[in-house]
Amino acid sequence: MHMRTTRLGITILGGLLAATAPQSPAVADAALEAVRASVRLHGGGESGTGFLVAVPDGGPLLLVSAAHTFAGIDGPTCTIVGRLPAAGGGFERREVVVPVRAEKKPLWRRHPSLDVAVMPVSLPEEIAAAAFPLSRLATEADFDSGKVRVGQRVRVACFPAQVEANAAGWPVLRTGSIASHPLLPAAKLERFFVDYSNFGGDSGAAVVAEPIIEAGSPLVVGVVVAMQRQTDRTTSPFEETVRHTPLGLAISVPSPRLLEVIEKRDPKP
Repeated sequence: MHMRTTRLGITILGGLLAATAPQSPAVADAALEAVRASVRLHGGGESGTGFLVAVPDGGPLLLVSAAHTFAGIDGPTCTIVGRLPAAGGGFERREVVVPVRAEKKPLWRRHPSLDVAVMPVSLPEEIAAAAFPLSRLATEADFDSGKVRVGQRVRVACFPAQVEANAAGWPVLRTGSIASHPLLPAAKLERFFVDYSNFGGDSGAAVVAEPIIEAGSPLVVGVVVAMQRQTDRTTSPFEETVRHTPLGLAISVPSPRLLEVIEKRDPKP
């Protein structure tokens, strides 16, 4: 019996979960920011989660996801599923086709050693308004100062198992907690665990932490890239059985490593 990991591949699911108890503004903001910034991206049999980040210099919107999600999209374009306000109220599903390759060269830029990537995108303004401001991404200083810590409650908006929450294409909002300790020093941190019920298709989802203090703001502290699982093999003279058991732990790349990619936004394989 041994442990192994597997990448989170295909996605969809969705739905805004109604709160059943009063929430502080900061807690409500963490939930709403997570679902509004998250989109589904799919193409060529691959489907995953992504989220939008707006840079302060007026540059193009950035679509963040797992690098393997971008790489798994076969062809020059992918489809992004977002939402637009509908006539008479509510929202309607909107699919937008965006390029992912030019002359077979990737338009996304990935981390040199970790499974996270960013790509500039152009989307309708109503969808673009949902982006996280760059200032919402937790820095090394945020980790080192204790704003990000073990046991902290997080929200993950994602599209597990190719299921969208509703006809408007919203993601499913999951709740979990940071399961790794210590998270220091942040300069050397390459991954941490998030304890929540994750599935294939969650890859690329933002891990949004509720603030430690009431006056704080929600922070994007990581990107879900893989699922931790246990693999058991049973061998008999005539057959071998392999069973994979998910442990309910998502492997996440910390946001400071994502910032390293964003700081060099020109596309590069």
